Amino acid sequence: MSPTSGHILISYSRRDDATMRRIAFFLRDRKFKVWVDNEKLIPGTSIWEEEIEKAIKDAFAVIVILSPEAKKSEWVRREITYADQYQKRIFPVLVGGDEDEAIPIRLITRQFIDFREDENAGLSALSAALTFYIEEKQTLEMKRPQARLEVAARSHPTSLSSQKPKSPKWILPAGLSSVICIMALFALWMGYRIFSSSIPSTGSDFTISESTAFVPTATLTHVSGNTPIPLAATVTAPDKSVEYLDGVQVSYTDPFDGTLAEGWDIDAGKIEDGVLEIIGNENWDGAGRSREFVAGEGVIVDFSFTENSTFSIYLNFGEYNTASYRRFGIFFENDFPVVDIYEGENYIWEEFLGDLVFKSNRTYTILIALLPDEEFLEVVWDASNPSDALAYRKNFDEIQTGSAWTFWIQANKGTILFDNFREIKFSNAK
Repeated sequence: MSPTSGHILISYSRRDDATMRRIAFFLRDRKFKVWVDNEKLIPGTSIWEEEIEKAIKDAFAVIVILSPEAKKSEWVRREITYADQYQKRIFPVLVGGDEDEAIPIRLITRQFIDFREDENAGLSALSAALTFYIEEKQTLEMKRPQARLEVAARSHPTSLSSQKPKSPKWILPAGLSSVICIMALFALWMGYRIFSSSIPSTGSDFTISESTAFVPTATLTHVSGNTPIPLAATVTAPDKSVEYLDGVQVSYTDPFDGTLAEGWDIDAGKIEDGVLEIIGNENWDGAGRSREFVAGEGVIVDFSFTENSTFSIYLNFGEYNTASYRRFGIFFENDFPVVDIYEGENYIWEEFLGDLVFKSNRTYTILIALLPDEEFLEVVWDASNPSDALAYRKNFDEIQTGSAWTFWIQANKGTILFDNFREIKFSNAK
């Protein structure tokens, strides 16, 4: 099975030419499109580098043949760099030497297919991996119900005011009567204050005692979505965020300790027992923030999920299914994450860089930040061991400076719990 467009490029050292040819022949025999430089270019010519870069850019995936000779090859290193730059899926194939002397530092965290002991088994594993990747790539959107697309397509309000029902006609006279009554009571109270202030007091000057002074209660009040509740300076951002961002400050936090959904539009879920609970459903309903985010801002939230959950956490901008639509976040299916990206009508599915294995019912933390120049950063780590982390950075072209993005959670299957939601501001990215 081959992709509908694009090819698979093979990067290799000249010392591994024979192995490259066997891989190319094997894959072509199974209807894959394979591109290798020595069939189309003369090494060392002025156009060689340009054509290799173009071939990587147009590739559906890149196979890198690893050996001690390949690790020393400047061109193999460049081709790996190009592949990462163009966000291509890389399939490392180890054909000789041990891991330390054959795998370049850029690929040490990625899984490889081992050809060293049984090349035929390696070829079969490579073909299966490519087929799986292609099928997942081509059918990922088909797995998501049309209802989810409708949810994503709708315009998310920045406040809840647009959802309020119209007031009945009898509200107006009743409201006017209430205002008159309040004004009358206020006049009586002012008269009492004026009269009582003329009575001379004895003893020391009048002061408000601690027992009668006004003390703010914990009662929640409505706050506009674009003006978060300011926090005390003692609230600090997670150390992991400081590894990627400068000047990080937490501007708002929601520990979900109450039951009110202040600042949230919740379609399918509830706030209870100190968590926001989202339960998957066929409509891909979930919850979103009722404020917008701009460059220099981001979100951090802890989450856990039940086994075999399917859900997305992302920021988006624009109207779905139009050229201006953009999305950046994470998509989970069967405990496996991928980078969730939309550019216009095109869905892009990419892998994170890093080393983190996800397990159900374990707490993780995600950071999504809007960097300057319409660049985005996404980091996910194990809350109990932050050194285990994944990261991805993406630049969106042709996006208007100052674009406002909204934060959304959607779930199709399973139960996802969220806690310690934080909105952050920062000065720059590292």
